[in-house]
Amino acid sequence: MKSSLLLKVKNSPYYLLTLSLLSGFLFWLGWPVKPFTFLLFLALVPLLAIEDHIQGQKIRRSSRRLFLYVYLATFLWNLGTTWWIYNVDKIAVIPAVVINALFMTFPFLGYHWVRKRSSDFLAFFSLVLFWCAFEYIHLNWDLSWPWLTLGNGFAMYPQWVQWYEYTGVFGGTLWIWGINILFFILLFKGDAIFHRKVRWMSLTYTLLLILIPIFISYRIYNNYEGKGRPVEVVVMQPNIDPFTEKFADSKDFIPFDQQIDRFIHLSEEKITPNTSFLVWPETAIDNVFNERNIANYKPIQKIINFKNRYPKLALLTGITSYTQYGNDKNKATPTARFGQNLGYYDVFNTGMFISDDDKISFYHKSKLVPGAELFPYPKVFGPLRGMMLDLGGTGGGFGRQSEPTVFKDSERLTVAPAICYESIYGEFMAGFIQSGAQMIFIITNDGWWGNTAGHKQHLHYASLRAIEGRRSIARSANTGISAFINQRGDILQPTTYWTQDVIRGTILANDELTFYAKHGDYLARNALWLGIFIFLSVYVKERVEIKSHRQPKVKQH
Repeated sequence: MKSSLLLKVKNSPYYLLTLSLLSGFLFWLGWPVKPFTFLLFLALVPLLAIEDHIQGQKIRRSSRRLFLYVYLATFLWNLGTTWWIYNVDKIAVIPAVVINALFMTFPFLGYHWVRKRSSDFLAFFSLVLFWCAFEYIHLNWDLSWPWLTLGNGFAMYPQWVQWYEYTGVFGGTLWIWGINILFFILLFKGDAIFHRKVRWMSLTYTLLLILIPIFISYRIYNNYEGKGRPVEVVVMQPNIDPFTEKFADSKDFIPFDQQIDRFIHLSEEKITPNTSFLVWPETAIDNVFNERNIANYKPIQKIINFKNRYPKLALLTGITSYTQYGNDKNKATPTARFGQNLGYYDVFNTGMFISDDDKISFYHKSKLVPGAELFPYPKVFGPLRGMMLDLGGTGGGFGRQSEPTVFKDSERLTVAPAICYESIYGEFMAGFIQSGAQMIFIITNDGWWGNTAGHKQHLHYASLRAIEGRRSIARSANTGISAFINQRGDILQPTTYWTQDVIRGTILANDELTFYAKHGDYLARNALWLGIFIFLSVYVKERVEIKSHRQPKVKQH
């Protein structure tokens, strides 16, 4: 009786639609910051069942049908987990959700194409490769938006993925895909679930493939001891409203001198003679400074005078700065603007470091938010540059630098200055560690997104960076959550959202390189090339078979 009821469900005209909605719902429920992460091991099963049904029924225009159902699921996943972009810009949410969901359909269409021409095993293998290749490309092009990289889904539970120090987040992506494929085979292959023929022993093995990596991770977590020299750090959260108070054109703008006074007053609540570093947030001082004569500006002089009251102290703060290239266009970068009195120049979202010996250094944010800070491929689309989205900060696009800058104080303590969005890029952050960074300081302004999942997701993603590189993190948010994160990924002393606060903690400056810090996203790079190879192999094999069938047969005499 139950089997016949399930078969009726399968034959319902709403069967595929229900599966699509179910997948989107499972992703929404399983994604940070909801506590149901285990559902990610099932969220892709309905999409695999949709493809299997379309394949088995030999439906006309099968790729189009598959696209529609997969797109609905990925759209719901994107909308349910990143809708908070709407708080910043009502238009910006469209490309972030609509276009990103579109990109997510491509691996499924490639899988469907391979499966029609090859074995199920090769098709499943190619699907995992295609997805990893998609995520890797999405990390490394100008339209990058890797917020929903599958391996990020475990950010709420760093105890589960301590082995990210070997694999990075792509280890999590492979884990999720592998378990979903096994559950699909168990439940849907041969209509097992519809005929109540689920193989319980195989189900047990699949559950063990979930539990064993978690068990191993907990063993690593419980036995891991932080490494490195102890360093006292103070982190400041000024809580200046980015919509109404922060910037010069804001309705209730707080003059920059008063903002700096607030920063100094809050910082002095926690600074001690043993404090080595003070961290202020992204664009803490948004007045645009010429880097060539930065020390001549009164706000900067005020900061230097304050810092000099603490001879051991080094300061990292966010500023907005610019560099001039003169009137020679050949010396300018592709992102440079032109002004009559300035010539060609770049504006940067900058991390400014004032060391304990008063040396000033700059780092220009490299991973820029598409549409808000970066107009994609300026050499190609430069004339359309005025169509920038307003996601906060300086409009019109920023310049960027290609190589990481590691800041160093006189005691040879080294820091990676990650600015906001950059902290979700594992391989990029590994580049700082390869360049000698012993600690990671994240400066950000998460108040743009309101009290939503956005700033919480951003905080938890930083835990994964701590594990990948085994680096302690100090995180300063203008508004959002400031915190310290230890080398196991534990979030320590988190501040309360939308409050002024300052925290002091001792973190460890680690010199050792993890396997992941040395090799980066090696899993994804190999997946990219192997995926291309499989796709071309299947394509060439099909063309050869078609050609051989078309050749006329020679009559035998």
